[in-house]
Amino acid sequence: MNNIVTIKMKEDLDLDEFDPGEVHRVLVDLTYNSLGVAWRVPLIIVKGIKEGPVLGVNAALHGDELNGISTIFKLIENIDPQKLSGTLVLIPISNVPGYLAKMRHFSDNVDLNRIMPGKTNGSTSNLYAYSFTSKIISKFDYLLDLHTASHGRVNSLYIRADLENEDTRTLAYLQNPQIIVKKFDEEGTLRGWANDQGIPCITIEIGNPSAFQHSLIDETLEGIINTMVHYEMIKGEVKDMVTAATVCDRSYWIYSKKGGIVDVLPSLADKVKKGELIAHVYDVFGQIQEEVFADKNGVVIGKNINPSCDAGSRILHLGVNLIEPEPEDIPGHDEFQEG
Repeated sequence: MNNIVTIKMKEDLDLDEFDPGEVHRVLVDLTYNSLGVAWRVPLIIVKGIKEGPVLGVNAALHGDELNGISTIFKLIENIDPQKLSGTLVLIPISNVPGYLAKMRHFSDNVDLNRIMPGKTNGSTSNLYAYSFTSKIISKFDYLLDLHTASHGRVNSLYIRADLENEDTRTLAYLQNPQIIVKKFDEEGTLRGWANDQGIPCITIEIGNPSAFQHSLIDETLEGIINTMVHYEMIKGEVKDMVTAATVCDRSYWIYSKKGGIVDVLPSLADKVKKGELIAHVYDVFGQIQEEVFADKNGVVIGKNINPSCDAGSRILHLGVNLIEPEPEDIPGHDEFQEG
């Protein structure tokens, strides 16, 4: 069992204040709640003994997306600050009010990952987002943003990244995803804002909400460690994971037209053909009201697992225009062979 260390309270994050070769645990004040006390975000800062990049890893920006928390805890156990170059800044819970309420959104029912970087004046969620980005995220050189599916849905282990950007393409291929979606950075997302600021960032989607899935957590951990080896933060050999991933040009959800009880047939990461039956929607008497078919060839990135289905519900998340490249076809592939 680890010795319990002192938790430091900070109004801002200054990485130069922390001694090298140690693990520091900090609570950073963001905005104030209705008790008149600060919402405090927990940080674990692993400060290396040598100079190097600052790698940020954040989880639970949506308060019910928990696999990233366990990933961060396991990462701490695997990193020795005495053998580290650079600094790890780990944020196990980014959306503190949402986590406490066991819900996806912030306390005012706003999705934080649609309003980044927030505002200095505005709603409570905008103020929180602004403090989060300006006090913490702005201090990073690289960022891995850990997510999961939302309530009632499940995900494969997949990456959202702009593959036309060399830095984010490198980050994506250093992970161990089943699938990569070539995703340009949407306005309002943490990934989009970070990349605009010159902080290369990708989104790592780790399975399902409100649970720990240790097989996916361990795969994600392997990808983060691979990233640290690549950027010479720790010693080791960079593992070539590029050819294991299916790359999609884009992805979208297929919706139901009828309401009732839905049964989605394919499994995660299955390949489906255009015209293939992917779901039945039943009425409460067990009669099929709708058969849902794939409208393109693709791969199953995520799917609905909540049988209760209103008309217009999301059924299946399909990645399309699949690219499964050979190693020599991948730009910059040679850099993943270095040790």
